[in-house]
Amino acid sequence: MLVLLACKSTETTGRSEENNQALKDFLDRYEKTFNPSDYDSDFDLMKEIEQTLSSDTVVPSIETPIVSETVQGFRVQALFTQDIDQANQVKDSISKQLPDEWVYIVYDAPYYKVRVGNFLVRSDANPMVKKLVSLGYRDAWIVPDIVIKHPPRPTRSESTIEPEKKPDQ
Repeated sequence: MLVLLACKSTETTGRSEENNQALKDFLDRYEKTFNPSDYDSDFDLMKEIEQTLSSDTVVPSIETPIVSETVQGFRVQALFTQDIDQANQVKDSISKQLPDEWVYIVYDAPYYKVRVGNFLVRSDANPMVKKLVSLGYRDAWIVPDIVIKHPPRPTRSESTIEPEKKPDQ
């Protein structure tokens, strides 16, 4: 039977204690020479800079977006297709021809429907049907839909594809 015993030498412990003492001495010297006030900011200068920046900076007005109320109404459907590219082309074309009207793409799998307007009453949608027919959309017709009651003026950067909304019953 072979038994091995190992012991740590006292010399290593002495070195470790020497290293710890050297580190402690270094930190003591550093802490004695450290002056935190050297790192204080000049508050008067900071206030002057802040005032200069605030007087030169134009603060944009913060507008609270108004949540649009949706109600049962009508839109004019100009296109019914399975081709999303065709739907996007027609939407872009109508948006250019009628910049003051909201144009939507409604997705009801597998079909895309291009719809125009937010009409609360069916009779208000009749002139839009005539306008779309005169622009070449011969299949335009009025459809019931959930519409925005008082929509803001549309912006052309918006892309509107929404799923078919079923009225709650």
